[in-house]
Amino acid sequence: MDIKFRITKYLAVSALAMLLLGACSKNNIYINYPDEENNGGSSGSGNDDNNGNPTKENALITFSASVEGRNITRAMSPMGKGLQSWLCAYTANTSNNITGAPVAQGNYVTSSPGVLTGNLGYKMYLSNAIYSFYAVSCNSTSPAPTFTNGLSEPLSNGVDYLWWHAVHQDIASSQVNIPITYQHAATQVVVAIAGGENITLNKILSATITPPKPGAIMDLSTGIITSEVSYDKAADMGINDFTVQYIMLPVKSSSPMTLTLELMVNGESFSRTYTTPLTPPNNLLSAGNSYLFRAVINENSISFANVSVKEWTEVDESGNPLYPVQD
Repeated sequence: MDIKFRITKYLAVSALAMLLLGACSKNNIYINYPDEENNGGSSGSGNDDNNGNPTKENALITFSASVEGRNITRAMSPMGKGLQSWLCAYTANTSNNITGAPVAQGNYVTSSPGVLTGNLGYKMYLSNAIYSFYAVSCNSTSPAPTFTNGLSEPLSNGVDYLWWHAVHQDIASSQVNIPITYQHAATQVVVAIAGGENITLNKILSATITPPKPGAIMDLSTGIITSEVSYDKAADMGINDFTVQYIMLPVKSSSPMTLTLELMVNGESFSRTYTTPLTPPNNLLSAGNSYLFRAVINENSISFANVSVKEWTEVDESGNPLYPVQD
């Protein structure tokens, strides 16, 4: 009886010990997998494939955007909501030349005024290093032009191209916000129309101007669009009250453009059409400048009081000025 009790007690104690050991083993075994091998992490190369789970050494790059209203004063306003941008990063070099593909690039949209959010959830991650950043926009809901080896595809008139860069930016923390201040890369012609002697303006029915031929190229490293020397067929201008405007590629030409206005005046039941040459000041319409021509409608002609560089005239998606020019 004594022996049987001791054997039963030994077996019970042994079983309890095995249960305790099993429990300890279960609660203390951990398996750690390296992020880059088993957790979908990035290799830290900084390219645009790193939109998944970035490694810890990568920095998240965020952007905010504003637009300069005028080259002279550097006045700025937040970029409007719903506008597309293309942003990219290159490894910095001393010459600031651009060759090959960027190490990171993505398309962004302003989710609210001034706040850029990557399309389809894109986020830019970069490993710690020194980079040069570039951004291009059409200042509209249309995507930015494509670039190859730092040069754009052929560009068009009627598009408000924007450009920005920030070279030799040291990315050394886990999250960096970079403010973008866009500059206008195209040029703008605005004509404010007033009635002359014995002329009362009633309405502008249409306005056209001959812009330069399309096909100019933008250099991404400088934002410079090559100037055209010859003109294309007439294009429709945007209209608001007695202000008309057109955004075009830069011009370098001693030849005048042609401005044509169809107007209703003096309460007449028929329209009048006026056609006049419009010569660029100093034979140049420079990138980033908005040129305001003040036109006076006479009985049989148009005269120009003056031309000046003014604040950029904001336009809607159809190219119509949001606000007429005020005296």
